[in-house]
Amino acid sequence: MSRVYAPSPDAISAHLEGEAVLLNLQSRRYFRLNETAAEVWAALEQGIGDPAAIVQVLRERFDVTPEDAAAEVDRLLAELEERGLVC
Repeated sequence: MSRVYAPSPDAISAHLEGEAVLLNLQSRRYFRLNETAAEVWAALEQGIGDPAAIVQVLRERFDVTPEDAAAEVDRLLAELEERGLVC
């Protein structure tokens, strides 16, 4: 069974043209997401927290292989978790 992710209650976001900016309210640090990472974040905000489902979202939006999308999703979720932005 795969872990399901969600935005942390300590994270707020602003979506800009082609990117997103996140703020961790605890650390007061900002994080800028590129277009691909912003799509992952948007999926999390919509309640799509299963990594496999997020990979599918990326595959529908971008011309990317399943393997590349899965690697990017895994890397990004690990980084967001390390920074306290997902739980």
